[in-house]
Amino acid sequence: MEKIDVNVYGYSYPLRVERRELTEKAARDVDGAMRLFAEKAPTFEAVKLAVLAAISFAEKKVELEEEIALLKQNIARLNVFIGQNLQ
Repeated sequence: MEKIDVNVYGYSYPLRVERRELTEKAARDVDGAMRLFAEKAPTFEAVKLAVLAAISFAEKKVELEEEIALLKQNIARLNVFIGQNLQ
């Protein structure tokens, strides 16, 4: 584990991480999402912006999980098709 500091929306957070580059990229993404929401709602406090960013990332996660499930189904169908046509 490595100790690093990341900056999100003007705040510094000390973290212990396994993968420095991954965490730094994630922090930049969160910072960017918060700043994007702040442009649309400049009166919102940082906590509200953080919640909006968290919901946005959670939505993307669910979409990706659904896409992965569909891809797995397609792979399973292709495996059956290949198995039936190789005999």
